[in-house]
Amino acid sequence: MVTLALYRLITLLAAPFVALALLMRGDGVETVGHRLGLVPGKARGTLWFHAASVGEFRALKPLILMDWGRDVVVTVQSRQGLAVARRELPPHFTVLPAPLDAPFVVSTFAARMKPAALVLVESELWPGWMATLKHRRVPVVLLDGALSATSARRWRRLRGLAQVIGGGLAQVTTSSSAKKQALDAVGFGPATLALPLKLAGNALPVDAALQTQWAEWRGCAPLVILANAHRSEIDALKGVLETADPAAKIIIAPRYPAQISAFEQVFGAADERLAYWTSFGTLGSLFALGGTVVIGGGFDAKIGSHNPLEALRAGCAVVRGPHPGKQADVIALLEQQGMMVPAPAWPTGGPDIGTLDRLANTALKQACSAIDSVL
Repeated sequence: MVTLALYRLITLLAAPFVALALLMRGDGVETVGHRLGLVPGKARGTLWFHAASVGEFRALKPLILMDWGRDVVVTVQSRQGLAVARRELPPHFTVLPAPLDAPFVVSTFAARMKPAALVLVESELWPGWMATLKHRRVPVVLLDGALSATSARRWRRLRGLAQVIGGGLAQVTTSSSAKKQALDAVGFGPATLALPLKLAGNALPVDAALQTQWAEWRGCAPLVILANAHRSEIDALKGVLETADPAAKIIIAPRYPAQISAFEQVFGAADERLAYWTSFGTLGSLFALGGTVVIGGGFDAKIGSHNPLEALRAGCAVVRGPHPGKQADVIALLEQQGMMVPAPAWPTGGPDIGTLDRLANTALKQACSAIDSVL
């Protein structure tokens, strides 16, 4: 059995090599120092939010921006997520790369940050963090907790480490009975049912230059956007477009830049009725053009649907594929509210923003209640 002591020994021995690898990939001395816990000091009582990457950061963003009456620090695991957080948060926020899960690193980070609580989202659970924070009597809140079947099996095998994590969790929320059962079964509970935090997400930022560049496409009717589309979905998406209005203009935004050529081979080169969105990382500007968005990912069972809320928040009508994946809870709720439809159906209008706002407010209140209970 992997015990906490063995885990700490492994991470302690690995830390110097991880730091060297980060330097070699060009992260810079300051960034690597932050990864090792060498961060600016804070006044006691800091509220610490942590996200794995872009999606998790944007789920937490409405909470981060609230007035907590104390310093707020945000850590992000991925480089892309870190860049997005630094770009989208006001400059007075402290945004740092996440510390490594090694004993001296976490203790140094915690001693300098002096957190009153740590807020996590979904499944970003690190045994070293949890053990150190429990020792320092810092409560941890897990919002939108979720475990895949693979993760649940792994934690059952690593029971000793699972007990460390479960013992450090002060509050856990999740969005379905099935997720609650999975969390409770491995000791990450008892979880409380709440609306998905993603419902509270804000509209994505819009780039004014891109809006000018694409002005002739904005508001053109009908307009169909294939967003976050994967190469493996091309045949299915081709079938969906065959049922669209024959007069529709189409914009295709592949999930990955390298896959554009695969779409061109099937759908053809760009012309007055077909365009390819090549400004990656700017979906807010794409959705601001309006129209109906066909959300990618959901036409491949191995991938699962990407987040539909970003398009809905921009006022777009939304069509999704047959495989909701990790978005199943959100999609089921939105379809109950008449916010989106499964292909091959086509929506007759955009979303009810008032209903979206009410759902968002409820999700925020539930998350705030979980955090407030430990402060």
